[in-house]
Amino acid sequence: MMIINMGERDLFGYIKVDSANLLGKEYEAYKGIYCTLCRQLGKDYSVFARFILSYDCTFYAMLGLDLAEQPPCYRQGRCRFNPFKKCHYAQTETEAFSLAAALSVITAYYKLKDNLIDSPWYKRILYRLVQPFFASWRKKAAKRYPQIEASVSKMMEEQLKAERDPDCVLDRAAQPTADMLGEMCALLTERIPLRKPLDPTVTKRIYQSMGYYMGRWIYLIDAADDYKKDKKQHNFNPFLLPNTDSSVENIKGLLNHALSEALLSYGLYDKGRYDSIIQNVLRVSCVNIQEKILNDFGSDNTED
Repeated sequence: MMIINMGERDLFGYIKVDSANLLGKEYEAYKGIYCTLCRQLGKDYSVFARFILSYDCTFYAMLGLDLAEQPPCYRQGRCRFNPFKKCHYAQTETEAFSLAAALSVITAYYKLKDNLIDSPWYKRILYRLVQPFFASWRKKAAKRYPQIEASVSKMMEEQLKAERDPDCVLDRAAQPTADMLGEMCALLTERIPLRKPLDPTVTKRIYQSMGYYMGRWIYLIDAADDYKKDKKQHNFNPFLLPNTDSSVENIKGLLNHALSEALLSYGLYDKGRYDSIIQNVLRVSCVNIQEKILNDFGSDNTED
């Protein structure tokens, strides 16, 4: 399944598993969640909505399933895009996949809207052609989950204000994404019946804190990944702000802090059925992605 890259800044794709360090049964469970979210997007919105499937929202669905009282049962089926390919699909009564699908289409809509402002004219033509589809999906998702719509729209508004503020600092630039993902993780604990012995109040605080620092890490790693391009094209980037230390050592410290805080929050959580996969994402995959991007970042700066 392909993931559409909708423009210049794409926060999707950083939160994914390191398949080489997963057991076979763990990877099959993760693929089952990925394929089920793809199917949910098609069911709730449109067959074309499947093209906005992301690893990040797959992880979000898995966090929801990890909370749930009833474990999902997997059954075998056929991929809707490749009938010759067999897939495993999760059957569950929880809202995890519906929430993840709604988050997918709402964030995709606002990303498209942002691209209509920032992209070159030839790209804007394509975006305007698909905008009615995204708007329809977003309207349907917002009606079902107004909390997601409110949180994501606020994030985009606050992000724009931060980027237009001449006195903006790095922490303010990263705050909207961090707040949004924290709220979205907290929403999972409100909408999904929790398995025992999870305490609703404590679990909500843990998930909100974990989501906050994951959101901060995603924003910062994306900024580091886009640094060279943004510098060349004179785009906004928090590491290009005046009086901001853009050395590899400082950026690595900021990323390590965000990731370690997310792990500390998760450490307070009563581990569930997907603990090994969640640990793989936070301890292995994110670290590897971070190292790769920072290695490239260091070589770019050396050339300058």
